[in-house]
Amino acid sequence: MSVDIKKWVKHCAACQKKQCSLKNPTEYTPIVVAQPWDIVGMDLVGKLTPTKEGYQYICVMVDYFTKWCEAFPLKTKSAEEVTACIIKLFYKFGAPKRLLTDQGTEFVNKINLGVCQTLGIKRSLCAPYHPQTNGLVERLNGTIQRCLSKLVGNRPSSWADYLEATMFGLRTKKQITNKFSPYFLLFGREARYPCEVPDTYEINESVEEMIAEECISECIKRQDRLGTES
Repeated sequence: MSVDIKKWVKHCAACQKKQCSLKNPTEYTPIVVAQPWDIVGMDLVGKLTPTKEGYQYICVMVDYFTKWCEAFPLKTKSAEEVTACIIKLFYKFGAPKRLLTDQGTEFVNKINLGVCQTLGIKRSLCAPYHPQTNGLVERLNGTIQRCLSKLVGNRPSSWADYLEATMFGLRTKKQITNKFSPYFLLFGREARYPCEVPDTYEINESVEEMIAEECISECIKRQDRLGTES
C-alpha cells in the first residue's frame, strides 16, 4: 500500500503545482533546545478564505525540540482568541518554558502577557521585520498552507475541514534531520493506523507496568541523545 501511495503522490498534479521550490532557501537562525516544550514558537496564518463557521485565521504553535505542532482555527486574531490557544496547549501538554512570537498586538497585550505570567511562561519576541528568528514556525506556516491548498481543490472555504488531517500528517512524518517523527519523539512510538489495530488485545497488569517503564526509560534516553546532538 505504501508503494502505491508514494506513486500516487508523485504523479498528483495538485501536489506538483503547490510543491515548495528549493531555490534560494531562506536562512534561519537555529535555536538550541534540550527537551520537549522548552521553547514553543507561535504565529498566525491568514487572512484565509472564510469558512461557513466564520474561521479566517490559523493559530500555529510548534515545539522546537520534537517539532510537534498544533493548529487552531480562529474567527479573528483578537487577544482573547489567540490567548485561548495558549490555554488549550497548556491543558494538553502543560506550560512551555518559553513562548516565542513576533511583536504583533495579537501576541503582545495585557491578556496574553497576563496568562503567560500566571502559567509561568517566559516570553521572547522576534525583532521587527526579522522572521528568521522564529524560522521553524514560519516554515511550518508555509507547509500548512500548501497542504491545505492541495486538499481543498476548488472549495477554498473548506480548509478547516482538512486542518486536523493536515496536522496529523505533519506530526507523523519522519524528519529529514533526525529520522524521527514528532509523534515518535513525544510518545515513544509511531502512531497506529486503523489497519494496525487488533480486534482484541489483552495484557496483564505486571506486563503492562514493565512495558510502561521500558517505554519511559527509552523515551528519556532518546530525548537526551537528541538534546546532545542539537
